[in-house]
Amino acid sequence: MKVKNEKGFTLIELAVVLVLIGIILGAVLKGQDLIDNARAKQFATEVRTWETALYNYLDRKGRLPGDADRDGVVGDSDPQGELSAAKLVNIPSNSFILGATGFNVYLGSGTVNGPNYLVMCKGANCSGKFDPNNAGDLAALKYFESFDTTVDGTASANAASNSVVTAFSAITSSGNTFTAITLGSSNGDWLTPTNIKGLAYQIR
Repeated sequence: MKVKNEKGFTLIELAVVLVLIGIILGAVLKGQDLIDNARAKQFATEVRTWETALYNYLDRKGRLPGDADRDGVVGDSDPQGELSAAKLVNIPSNSFILGATGFNVYLGSGTVNGPNYLVMCKGANCSGKFDPNNAGDLAALKYFESFDTTVDGTASANAASNSVVTAFSAITSSGNTFTAITLGSSNGDWLTPTNIKGLAYQIR
């Protein structure tokens, strides 16, 4: 009885396969990094587009949209409606999508005396919270962290006297504006929060 001479993979062949798998995985991970970086830049662009529109409106009208009584505090009229009525170039939308996450945009004031904030959040009236255990939410939190680092020079979700960008954990919003906001997060960390509803960017 003849015994079949069955050949398996040699060590060299296995090594080549493992190297190829490593190269493919590296390319996939690098590609994901490029996608994440591109989306972080797009998030920053969305914020800056809003900022530009607000200051263009300020130059034209002498006040920010949403500040109908001209007391310097936004919240007594509809910012988006006033921007649209002004017929400015490149009027931003009050919602946009990056990856798997949809963001809503609101403009308002934290207190009766200001300052005013542009906020990016999840859900109508900022009803949602960002869960770091959810892949889409974690990606969004990374966009926040990246923008915070770019603007403030450091990434901290807590509110400080010199912070232009911070997280917020509670908000009272209606229409396209809000009249109260609780700044900061429970632990000051963008990526392991328990109560972040969105990003607040101080405008004026």
